[in-house]
Amino acid sequence: MKKLHIDLLVIVLLAIVVAGAILIWGGALGITTPNAKGFALIGISLGALFLALVVSFDGLVRWFGALRRLRDLLQLRGPAIAKTTQAGVPAVATKSQTSSPTLKPLRQLLRAQNGFRWRYRQPWLLLIGEDTAVNRLIPEIEGCGWLASNETVLLSGSTPPHESINDQWLRQIRWLRWSRPVDAIVLVLDDGTLLPERSQEKNSWGLHLARIRKVLSWSAPVFVLDIAGTDAVHRIDTPVTGCEFTRPLNATAVETALFELRDRLADRSVFQIASNAEDTYASDLSKRLDTRTTPLARWISGLSDWQRRALPVAGVFFAPLAMSGASPSDSSGSTRLPLWRYLADAANRTPGRRTWTHPVTIASTVALVLIGLCSAGMLISGMNNAHEVMLTRESLQALNRASDTPARLRALLGLQQRIALHETRVQEHTPIFTRFGLNHDHAILNALWAPYARAARPLLVSPVQQDIEGQLVDLGQMSTAQVDIQSSQVAQDGQQALKTYLMMADPQRADPTFMTPQLGQHWNPDTGLRPGEKLDLSAQLLGFWAQHFPAHPDWRIQPREDLVGNARQTLLAIIGVRNSEDTIYQSILDSVGHKYPDQTLASLTAGTDTRGLFATSSTVPGVFTRQAWEGSIEAAIDDAAKHNGVEGNWVLGNSANSVNSGSSQAGTAMTPDALRAALRAHYFSDYAERWQDFMNSIRCAAAPTLPAAVGQLKLIADARQSPLIALMKSLAFQGAAGA
Repeated sequence: MKKLHIDLLVIVLLAIVVAGAILIWGGALGITTPNAKGFALIGISLGALFLALVVSFDGLVRWFGALRRLRDLLQLRGPAIAKTTQAGVPAVATKSQTSSPTLKPLRQLLRAQNGFRWRYRQPWLLLIGEDTAVNRLIPEIEGCGWLASNETVLLSGSTPPHESINDQWLRQIRWLRWSRPVDAIVLVLDDGTLLPERSQEKNSWGLHLARIRKVLSWSAPVFVLDIAGTDAVHRIDTPVTGCEFTRPLNATAVETALFELRDRLADRSVFQIASNAEDTYASDLSKRLDTRTTPLARWISGLSDWQRRALPVAGVFFAPLAMSGASPSDSSGSTRLPLWRYLADAANRTPGRRTWTHPVTIASTVALVLIGLCSAGMLISGMNNAHEVMLTRESLQALNRASDTPARLRALLGLQQRIALHETRVQEHTPIFTRFGLNHDHAILNALWAPYARAARPLLVSPVQQDIEGQLVDLGQMSTAQVDIQSSQVAQDGQQALKTYLMMADPQRADPTFMTPQLGQHWNPDTGLRPGEKLDLSAQLLGFWAQHFPAHPDWRIQPREDLVGNARQTLLAIIGVRNSEDTIYQSILDSVGHKYPDQTLASLTAGTDTRGLFATSSTVPGVFTRQAWEGSIEAAIDDAAKHNGVEGNWVLGNSANSVNSGSSQAGTAMTPDALRAALRAHYFSDYAERWQDFMNSIRCAAAPTLPAAVGQLKLIADARQSPLIALMKSLAFQGAAGA
């Protein structure tokens, strides 16, 4: 396998592996959405294409380098391989070629003669062939490289034997007349041109013509012009002699056409010689074709037999040489030969065409591809968007046609799904096949909110509002003289309902996470739906409404101020009783219960023996230990302060005046920070008292004898087994609670 193929295969396999990794493990790399994965795959494809182009370019560079070295070798061995097939390889331009003539004088002349349309007013014919043949046909063209008349412009592309066409000269022609560089190419032959003896021999002029086509980016019709003999009678008025070809072209067809031309020339020469014995040009040409037709036919067909794209050989013509010793008017009249006008007209009948490298072809191809892509994209986009609009219209019609509550709820869910689809497209990336200027997701989404709001108010909002208002009425009538567990629970539920009610009236305070379960709890209309379907519809419909309510202030409800005021007074009164410091403090201690063991002298001096030193029967409750503080008490105090304080609670009025105006009991409620500080102070006061009582209860054991006293002192001083040291360490640890 070639290295280029291996490189391309490796690039393709690597791209496939990376793409598969992104599709499978993209979530670990942060590529989660389908759009992100699509962009990643596009990036991988573009990167693989870029690498493939780089590898291909490297291969082309090596190929062109080898070709240049081959040309250098052929240049050195040119004379030795002149009659071989390798002579068809173009040689490297010599120093004489690089110094090509300029076309600036021609441009100035044509501009002065023809004005604005100077480039295309006259047909341009490029004469190629060996320089001896071209110069014998038109002696005036030698040196300057061009001749211009009122009818045609002749350009010389002749080269010495075994040399390539001058690219610099061709580029001048292309830049001077870029749209249609030449109208026709005339390949001039004479008796010195070697015609192949076998049909398999490669024609070197085919390579030259292919090179001209590549440099000019233009495939002009090619006419073969065979020159020989002289016409002493007609001189510059020699009739046009030749035949045109139709495609496809082969040696047999060319040979047949040339033999027919020979026969016609023979018939015509009889009458010409009868009229003028010196008019022998047609007779000589007919005789010449007897022996030249077959090799000339093989030579013409061999111009493009080996090429992938055949050269447009349009005909073969014959012309006499300029006579030696002719008058200046005759010698300068080579450009006025009827042949040039005829070839120009023939080129118009079979015009040239641009190659794929021509700038206009490239621009046209790119433009057509873009137009095609845009047209196809607009067509597909139009169909997709029309389909989406039709589905949205059907959902609106279904909502309008629904007669009973279950049908209206299901239709509202369908409309909600259409809104969610268009909203997702607006907020994220619109699918590529719905773009191309025909996407109307913004307009459709804006148009759907109004019918959705009209349908959602009686089906979703009004039932919730009525249920909450009924609960607030009951809350306002509740007695606050004595607060028990049941009334406290009712007050807590009422506070949640009041908060939901106020959020529905003020979108700026709306919290979708809080509202969604509350709305479902208060949505209890008689829908006629099965319980499972009702629960599913409520979760979808109310969740969607709560999510979008903050962005639509026009959906708000009009709250009843009397219900809100009464509910706030009741809640503030209950909070005032329920939030007394002693009650909260005791509830915190009760919540801990016996989760933590009581501390005894043995547990505080673990690993040592206190017998004979000191003893006590007192204990410290487990709720007043560092473990209890760090594990439960601290968090319980913070939570109690957060839920029992009233300052900053906009549901209850958000002001000290509203708090104090509720009742005399509400005035004792504290702010969360103040309540937290009071509870902590209360706890650590009891904490210190319990530990102080425990330490005061410890009694030292008396030593009856001196040895016993010495034994006690030795045990106390032992760093590893001293009960006193162990007790002090435990006290230091417990005393650091809350530090």
